[in-house]
Amino acid sequence: MSQLLVSIIIPVYNTEAFVGRAIASAMNQSYLAIEIILINDGSSDRSGDICDEYAVKDSRIKVIHQQNQGVSAARNKGLDEATGSYIQFMDSDDEIDHDMTKWLVQAIAENKSDLVICGYANVSDKIIENRTEERSFTAEQWIFHSYVNPKLAPLSWSSCNMLFKRSIIEEHKLRFETILLMGEDVLFVLSYVRHCQMIYTLNRVLYKYYIFKPDDRVSAISYFSPDLYRFRILHLERMFANLNSELGKEELRHVYQAFMNVLILSLVHMGGYADFFAGRDIVKELSFIVHHPRVIEASKVYKRPRRADSRIIPLLIRWRLPRFLLPYLLSRGRKYIEKNGKRAHVRSIFRGAKTDI
Repeated sequence: MSQLLVSIIIPVYNTEAFVGRAIASAMNQSYLAIEIILINDGSSDRSGDICDEYAVKDSRIKVIHQQNQGVSAARNKGLDEATGSYIQFMDSDDEIDHDMTKWLVQAIAENKSDLVICGYANVSDKIIENRTEERSFTAEQWIFHSYVNPKLAPLSWSSCNMLFKRSIIEEHKLRFETILLMGEDVLFVLSYVRHCQMIYTLNRVLYKYYIFKPDDRVSAISYFSPDLYRFRILHLERMFANLNSELGKEELRHVYQAFMNVLILSLVHMGGYADFFAGRDIVKELSFIVHHPRVIEASKVYKRPRRADSRIIPLLIRWRLPRFLLPYLLSRGRKYIEKNGKRAHVRSIFRGAKTDI
């Protein structure tokens, strides 16, 4: 019986020191029915040349060169060119297990699933594995549990530890949102899951994310985004938009609790990086947040998880008092910076935003 073709899509941008390792790990898959699509996204180093060199060695490799448009546009170009039954994504500074594609294809077939999600390892000075039990989820179950369960949530943050059906992607015209510089994976996966019957989690660590020191490589995760609160709200909105049924009262409470936890942390970061918002009306920005319908609903049921957490900030959000909220955020933000230091690389979550510093 012939194997179904898997398209492995790898955006490439200025990773000349690592891209060879990434390509080699894709080429060396024990599952042989693959095509490897490399999108050189306007690299200014030798990354594009390295891609071309590997394409000469292996006929399964296709290289596309384009002007720099960002990782989402590069992945979208890969989707346009893909011919496989399944889609697998990979970053050009990472590495995949020799049997990753084999295990993913086997799991999606044996469990009659539309999406398979495996574990991954963060590799730096030490290796930290993220994995979960093997089980099936309906679309609604996955959307809910991956939002509120801290063990499952990290597995939904990237598209690289997953196997997708190209038929679903093309039928529903799904693509990555090019305006976002972070969080684009989360929204793409949410849009995809909406059209799934079953999702399966595989208890195998098959993907290696390499975490680099800023002096060694400045990658997407090297950046800090003080306006991340915008994405937190967008993520919540999309989660509700992609649910095919309403949540129960207790489920809704868990979702709002998880949302408020990350929103408040993002607002504290906003206070710590107030200079990022120079020339912008922060009170107006806070007014948008506290008057957002989902924030209003969430603030009504929120309970601070720890005694050390601020009592005042959630109350001022609930009472919708942005002018009084700002000084508390500035104070908490300063303490956060004193404790954790300030990141060297800061930018907006939105591509082309004028607030990068």
